Amino acid sequence: MKTNSKAIFSDILGAFAGSAVILPQSMGLGVVLFSVMGFDASSGALAGIIGAAILSLISGLFGATIGMLSAPNGPVTMLLVSTMTIMAGSGVSSDVMLLTLSCILVLTGVFQIIFSLLGGAELVKYIPYPVIVGQISAIGVLMIKSQISFIFNPFSQTDNLLLASIPLSIAILTILTIVLTPKLSKKIPAVLAGFVVGIIIYQVVDYIYVHSAFSSWVVGVVPGVQNLNFSLNLEDLKTLDFELIITTALALMVLASTDCLVTAIVADSQTNLRNNSKKEIVAQGIAQVIIGFLGALGGGGTKGATLINLQSGGRRWSGVFSSIFFILLVLFFGFLGEYLPIAVLAGVIIFVGFGMINFNLINWFIYKKSRVDGVIALTVFIVTISVNLVSAVGIGILISMIMYFRMQIKAPIIHMVRDGAHKHSLNIRTDEEKKVLSENGSSIVMFELRGSIFFATADKLLELSEQYIKKDQYLIFNFLRVQFIDISGIILILQISSRMKKAGGELILCHMHNELGIGKKINKALENIDKKNSIKIRTFVDTDSSFEYAENKILKKHGMLQNNSATYIQLEANTLCRNMNHTSIELIEKLSTKYEIKKGETIFEQDDEASSLFILLQGEVEIRLYASKDEYKRLAKYNSGTFFGEISFISPGKRSASAIANSDAILLELSHHAIVELEADNKEELLLSLLFELGERMGVELRNSAQEIRRLEQV
Repeated sequence: MKTNSKAIFSDILGAFAGSAVILPQSMGLGVVLFSVMGFDASSGALAGIIGAAILSLISGLFGATIGMLSAPNGPVTMLLVSTMTIMAGSGVSSDVMLLTLSCILVLTGVFQIIFSLLGGAELVKYIPYPVIVGQISAIGVLMIKSQISFIFNPFSQTDNLLLASIPLSIAILTILTIVLTPKLSKKIPAVLAGFVVGIIIYQVVDYIYVHSAFSSWVVGVVPGVQNLNFSLNLEDLKTLDFELIITTALALMVLASTDCLVTAIVADSQTNLRNNSKKEIVAQGIAQVIIGFLGALGGGGTKGATLINLQSGGRRWSGVFSSIFFILLVLFFGFLGEYLPIAVLAGVIIFVGFGMINFNLINWFIYKKSRVDGVIALTVFIVTISVNLVSAVGIGILISMIMYFRMQIKAPIIHMVRDGAHKHSLNIRTDEEKKVLSENGSSIVMFELRGSIFFATADKLLELSEQYIKKDQYLIFNFLRVQFIDISGIILILQISSRMKKAGGELILCHMHNELGIGKKINKALENIDKKNSIKIRTFVDTDSSFEYAENKILKKHGMLQNNSATYIQLEANTLCRNMNHTSIELIEKLSTKYEIKKGETIFEQDDEASSLFILLQGEVEIRLYASKDEYKRLAKYNSGTFFGEISFISPGKRSASAIANSDAILLELSHHAIVELEADNKEELLLSLLFELGERMGVELRNSAQEIRRLEQV
């Protein structure tokens, strides 16, 4: 992205608008966490601002997600609050809790960096949506719950109900202002409006009561950076509960990374750019480590502030400018905290918390088709509320694994089943061979496998294969769509192959691609996995080769595989001349040119101008469609007694493919022009016979092509 004065000015405006949203939220969340830890509100506000400054600065410098602002947010804070509540209940001192907080954030940052470098940033995206909804909704409730004490405690501090109701009233007015502002003006950030209106009303009420409000009702002077006297004492580390620290850090890593990536997607939707998730999580991890060493409050991406920043024109450097605003606030304007009522921050937090609650999870539970998702979301929600957020994150990850496992098990392992009656190899057969294959087509069955074949799905494959384990049956496993196969799946294939062999059938494998992790030498791999294995499984690179092999086995059993490439087939026995009289056959032989072709020679090439067909008397010819010099797709294979090139014979023009001799071959070339220029009494009879045979061949091929197109539409 180009940087110029106009872009910089837009970044400054966007950063200011976004910071106006981040400031009250960060300060409020800091107050919530540090109050649980036994510190005063001003220390919590400072921790929140410092956390926002560092997160926005590091994320902005990395530039992994254009326009995203990062700061302390609800999910991260409430998970830390959950941990600190556990510690406070055990009588742990404030200093130990602060040290624990620092260790958690440093480890979280380290885990995020390692996790991202190992490619884990992509995996975080696959946590099920119901799990995220349950967590976020519960966090919203916990955020609301955490503010109740701030606005209702005054009723226990004084008998003057009117005075005691001031914080509650201020919080309500702040929320109402935030709700109503978008209806009055879309240009003013709603949270900023509620923040300013709440402060003004509080100061007016306080003035009317002649400053009779309690000092605990305001944040107080925000300490400067010189008050960050947190120091890491290695001796104190020995007293910490590292099991709790590591558990929380791992949960926080997942939660913060997930929330951050969701925010990054929100930013991308506004900029039409693509975030670098790996780079972003590394940046967030570095920021968490720095925040941890400073004893401040960690966080991640903030959706509301990010949207306001982007809508205000902020892009590349808005995160850096937002950080500068927070640093200036701490350095020069900390005194403003004396005029900032906690009730206003409470109102902002309650509004944000309410917005995090997704009431759709109730509908999911009621609606039958989404009830499983509803149960998952409500389970995570209830665990978060009743136990703690750390446990809920763990349960959420466990549910994610179970759901993935369940999906893999329920997913169909067979994409399609095709048999030899509807699918044939590209080897062009004689009429007698076609008849045998048609009558015995059901003896060839191919399973187009899909997904993953592992211990949980292997038994399903065995169950589906049972009915085909019998005499003279050829079962083909096509692995083209298989993504993974474990040892259980491989052992099962060996078992099926053994059972097929004992029954008098055969298992054939094709498309065993390298991504399966077995390697190219399949039988060698099978031997390494099971040293006792003595079964050799026939393996082919493609579907056609496997079908051709099975067809040849059937023809051989019926004594029909005599017309191989080494057999010379007389012209009268060729498929083209099967229904012609002797005179027509003699004419064709007279009009044709005889060629002898060596193995590997090209008979004709793609795009050659041509007007003739070839009658194959002996040998094997392959029709290929070349994509490059060495890459091609085999379209058909012809053996002794067949013919090819009929399209150019009927309609002279460019060849659509190339013909290559797979063996030494003898063939006749019959030219279109030779037939047209023929002067003989039986010319019409010859033409009629030729057109009938060619038309029948092309009709069959068109029918097969239509059938293949229908199959492809179903894929």
